Amino acid sequence: MPYGIIVTMPTIIAVDIGGTHMRAAAYAQNKQSPVKYKKIATLASKPGGFERLLSVIEDVWPKTDSVTAIGLGSPGPLDPHSGYLLAPPNNPEWHNFPLTPKVEEHFGVKAFLDNDANLAGLGEYRYGAGKGHHHVLYITVSTGIGGGVITDDRLLQGYHGLAAELGHSIVDPDGPPCSCGFNGHLEAFASGPAIAKYVLGELEKGTKSVLKRDANMTARDVAEAAHQGDELAIQAYQRAGTYLGIGVASFLHVFDPSIVIFGGGVSQVGQLLFDPFNISLRQRVFHPRYLEELVITQAQLGDDAGLLGARALAEMKSGL
Repeated sequence: MPYGIIVTMPTIIAVDIGGTHMRAAAYAQNKQSPVKYKKIATLASKPGGFERLLSVIEDVWPKTDSVTAIGLGSPGPLDPHSGYLLAPPNNPEWHNFPLTPKVEEHFGVKAFLDNDANLAGLGEYRYGAGKGHHHVLYITVSTGIGGGVITDDRLLQGYHGLAAELGHSIVDPDGPPCSCGFNGHLEAFASGPAIAKYVLGELEKGTKSVLKRDANMTARDVAEAAHQGDELAIQAYQRAGTYLGIGVASFLHVFDPSIVIFGGGVSQVGQLLFDPFNISLRQRVFHPRYLEELVITQAQLGDDAGLLGARALAEMKSGL
């Protein structure tokens, strides 16, 4: 190689915009670990969110390598086709905000946006538990319930870009209100806050438990009580697992995946949730063929799933 020639590597910038933190990373081609990484507070309730986003991207921008594209993940609802944030609940400043166009204007490279749960699913498909599968169903069970669907190696986005809002599937039209305001969604039964809310409601009715009425109760508190043998806590997870099985049975009927990947903190409680889930799922799948060779497993990438998904989105859209 002649002296004086600088060889640059194609680089993807990936960004994960969370309610608490914004994270950005620079990924060199064919490297799974980032070359640079930065995390800052989102400060969603304070003005200047877009400026903070630009700053965290600039902090990981390579000095020599060429940036091919930027991948952006954010809570929805959003429109990945136009790049607009529609109404992210934790970022009121960014309602109807043209995120992708503004990022492209500032940095002069193509940018691509999608829902953070979609991108976590895409990350698991490309780099994690879903590697080698062509039909992937990813479900995150945490503060909310979100999902991502890969079918024939393509991320499902839908006509409006609003596909795979799995947590807002109706599993009981007469059920409790969801965080979105509508009744009977899966999220209203099986998310972390829903589990705690159910226990609090039963305590108000006088049901006996080692748990005490506490507005700050979490699903983790309920899980700890369940592991101590508390009947109400066990019942709360049986209820959540049963409804999760109802929802996933419907998802199998619609998407027919070869693997179902669970992420999120609530999914990490193990048999407490998944024993009733498995019973419910098998009771409701209308033909056993859906379950043949179906893999049901835990996510592998942890907090990196969203960033790696944003990277994968930018790579796929850029043809890398």
